[in-house]
Amino acid sequence: MKVEREKAKEIILSKARKLPWEYKTLNECYFRTLAQDVRAVEELPNADLSAIDGFALRSEETKERRKFKVVGEVGAGQEPDFTLGEGECAFVMTGAIVPKGADAAVRVEDAEYDEEKREVTIKGPVERGELINFAGSEVRKGELLLQEGQVLTPRRVALLAHAGIYRVKVFQKPKVAVITTGNEVLEPYQPGFPGAVRNTNFYLLKGLLEEAGAEVVYLGTAPDDREKTVRLLREACKKADAVVTTGGVSKGKYDFVKDAVEKAGFQVAFTSTNVRPGRPLVFGTNGEVAFFGLPGYPTATLVNALEFLLPFVRKVAGRRDYENNYVTAVAKEPLRAREGRVDFVRVKIEVESGTVTVRNGGSQKTAFFKSAALCDGFAVIGADRGTVKEGELVEVLPLNL
Repeated sequence: MKVEREKAKEIILSKARKLPWEYKTLNECYFRTLAQDVRAVEELPNADLSAIDGFALRSEETKERRKFKVVGEVGAGQEPDFTLGEGECAFVMTGAIVPKGADAAVRVEDAEYDEEKREVTIKGPVERGELINFAGSEVRKGELLLQEGQVLTPRRVALLAHAGIYRVKVFQKPKVAVITTGNEVLEPYQPGFPGAVRNTNFYLLKGLLEEAGAEVVYLGTAPDDREKTVRLLREACKKADAVVTTGGVSKGKYDFVKDAVEKAGFQVAFTSTNVRPGRPLVFGTNGEVAFFGLPGYPTATLVNALEFLLPFVRKVAGRRDYENNYVTAVAKEPLRAREGRVDFVRVKIEVESGTVTVRNGGSQKTAFFKSAALCDGFAVIGADRGTVKEGELVEVLPLNL
């Protein structure tokens, strides 16, 4: 059952359901997805504060007056217990509450202070609000700070701390079970033998999935054995919201995954797409558990993960921005492609005078992974197009921007 790229995405995303939410403290919610809109619980700042070390005074008086009597001092975290009268000012530290009556401030270096007379001379008039951060000038109480579906990056977590918010609702992390397949697959630390390949796909998928907000449950490598693969898939269904296998989805004698998936209780929606590299792609569901059977070549696994798996995981994690972001670039040299399939061409990306440009990123062989690991992105060339000529525009999925 073969489907076009867009139809595959439509089917996959239609099966993505948001997980339940839970409360987490700021220490626990880095890179989690908000399950609520967050509004300010107080004004920021919560008082009129001095922006500098200097003298707080009445701006209206500075139109005619240059000398002011220093009647008090306020440090950060202190609450002034006096009000400024006519001709009076107060020495204030950075972040200190200005006394009642003050609506402007003058830097220490912009004034002359006579310590004996406790008198300050300023150079000229100042405007209301100068070097004062008034209460609520940054954030009003009830103001929207963050929206449901936004990822809690370090800056956003810090914003919540800044606003005095410590516990928030976040969506539960999707659990994704990963199974690699094949007798020839070895871990990086195991001694090799002719024809062996390393477990590249697990290390690739682990990082991509965790970056997308998932918790990875690794169930190891399934040998080329149909029944053992079925048992692993059934085990995975009990432990995860999605199951991902790599390898065993093509037409080889030992490609058991397609049969095993159905025996494990999954309803298969399709078994391939028109995307290259990585046309073999099995997708199905078993109740609310989704299955992704990715190809064995790491480059093909990468393309299918970027295009199909990760948007699904991001949507299940509750993210607003679950879809991929593509940019338009100018081809600096021909990018070879074939009509009838969607080619993901490895490219190097440059920006020249504000224009995004792309060049070939090395070998385009599906079996070669180095160029896929080191490229800046993929030029996505539609099935109705063929080779992109030098100077033509092309859609690009950037990886390093």
